[in-house]
Amino acid sequence: MRVARRPLLAAALALLAAPRGAAEPVKLLRPDQYHSRIVAAKKGRVLLVNFWATWCVPCREEMPKLAAAAKDVPAKDLAVVLVATDTPKTSAQVPKFLSETKSPFVCWQVRSSDPQTFIDAVDPSWDGTLPYTIVYDRKGDVVVRLAGAQSQAYFAEAIQRALGAPR
Repeated sequence: MRVARRPLLAAALALLAAPRGAAEPVKLLRPDQYHSRIVAAKKGRVLLVNFWATWCVPCREEMPKLAAAAKDVPAKDLAVVLVATDTPKTSAQVPKFLSETKSPFVCWQVRSSDPQTFIDAVDPSWDGTLPYTIVYDRKGDVVVRLAGAQSQAYFAEAIQRALGAPR
């Protein structure tokens, strides 16, 4: 069987031309889907989940610090997932912000009529403070909870702590 080389070459060139680290489209997430779609899906790797909103200035300010801390850890060992908690009125700003900041992370958008229902589904000890970060070990167990804005050093320390957790 003969393979047409020009279409293959064109496809390869298109892949090379695509921006590296380009974020995937934002996906919707219901409270009952959090554990199955985010936590369970990443078992085997340390998982850092950052809850944020476009209207939250500390959330926006910590994004580069999170990216810098995660950059030093191989993707085979660490997954970073963003969960935008924006309301329907501000949710259109989420992909715009991610694009402007060239965020390399997968982002989900909360889809819940009651924010407390989502908060309780994620972590009943969470008081709703943003930004909020949960770091899971390779087994999917919570290792660290970080409420409020964090520095690059705190993110790096939390990641290292989870990487060192027994398997």
